[in-house]
Amino acid sequence: MTTIRNALMGMLAALPLAAGADITVGGLPNETVWYVHADLDVMRKSESGSQLYKWFESEVVIEVNDELGIDLNSEVNSITAFSDAVNGTVMIIEGPITRATQQKMLDIAHKESTVDTRKYKGMEYYFIGDRPESKSRNSDPFDDLEDASYSSFAVNGKAIITANEEQLKALLDNRGKIAGSSSHDGAMFVISADKSFVQAGLRADAMTDNDDGWESNILRNTKQAALLISDKAGMIAIEAKLESTDPKMAQAIGGIINGLLALQAFNSELGPEIQGLIRNTKIDVKDAILSINTTIDPDVVVSVLKN
Repeated sequence: MTTIRNALMGMLAALPLAAGADITVGGLPNETVWYVHADLDVMRKSESGSQLYKWFESEVVIEVNDELGIDLNSEVNSITAFSDAVNGTVMIIEGPITRATQQKMLDIAHKESTVDTRKYKGMEYYFIGDRPESKSRNSDPFDDLEDASYSSFAVNGKAIITANEEQLKALLDNRGKIAGSSSHDGAMFVISADKSFVQAGLRADAMTDNDDGWESNILRNTKQAALLISDKAGMIAIEAKLESTDPKMAQAIGGIINGLLALQAFNSELGPEIQGLIRNTKIDVKDAILSINTTIDPDVVVSVLKN
């Protein structure tokens, strides 16, 4: 199902870096290394999000419809993807997915690779691929779906795709929900809001980076990070949280960002909208945790995305 998988990856990558069914700590496995959740339905219906969605529609929705014949506007409400160190990648697409669309996805899979129909407790699922499943390679999201994947439409209103057969069966048992836990040490940061568009997070030690720049130094000294894009009184609110390996490193990173913002705050070449964004950005450091908050006019966000 390479074409479908690539389309879904493109959808997630094209989202403007996301009170619905948002991600919570309790909904992620203990060993989660990255996650992305995009609530397209909330984005469509909110004041600020609707403008973002128009951009997303022009960049992604139309192309998916043209190439695959699948109407994301009417059939997809949210997309959740994550990977854990044990079971690899999971993708859950929620919405009123029609039988016609399900069949289109299977037809595409049949054209590209072997499709084996299987049963679990009376529920149908599909093995798609030519080689056995491989170990999850968490530094490269979705990479472990390349050789093989397991898919099912057996849970009403959900398309479930996993890299691990037992993980798929567990999801079918739990009606498409992960039995996560927030009680363990080092639980993932998860930021949410009443109207969350995009939520994302990662454990930095699961990522690889061979660059020697200052960004690489930050990555090496970061335990984990999280991002939230949401609606706040008609504005786009962006919140990021980063946990450093050392409180001194968190203070240093906060100082670097504050310095860069100060340098640009009165740069007339940036225009008043971007200058306002810079002035609205707040940096806070508490112990080893750095927080960044800002609000942006949705018109400015869409303008930046288009350019």
